[in-house]
Amino acid sequence: MDYFNDIWIGYITAIFIKKCMELSIQRCPGCDSKLKSPILHQHLQHSLLDKLKIYYDEVRGIILPKLDVLYKTIENNLPHSQDRKQDQECYCRNAVIFLINSHPDSLYWGRYITGDNDGIIYEYLSKSLKKSSKTMTNTNDKKTKQ
Repeated sequence: MDYFNDIWIGYITAIFIKKCMELSIQRCPGCDSKLKSPILHQHLQHSLLDKLKIYYDEVRGIILPKLDVLYKTIENNLPHSQDRKQDQECYCRNAVIFLINSHPDSLYWGRYITGDNDGIIYEYLSKSLKKSSKTMTNTNDKKTKQ
């Protein structure tokens, strides 16, 4: 069984890249100041590789404890043995190894997201975004009502 599956590693890479991009926007002084000109926005000035280098350690720290949740999101698209619990442990353990041994350049140049796995990865990524935005909305609604 290949627990370094292309879809699994690609999915982790996509989540990683997405989080780096989000942090870049959240911490952009131009966005903070509500400036209009794109030239004044750091998140537009930095390349994707720059963003990976800037936020790599922080994002890795965010993703590592959430691997079980990420696995649950995409598990139906991964190959499995007869023991699903063991599969989850192996996929998550190998994801830890992947993230600990990778670096910004390897995520960027490694081409873990390919034409073959792109559609599947981003289909699940968009589903997880919809779920998390609904959760955030429900949480904010509850706080407002209190």
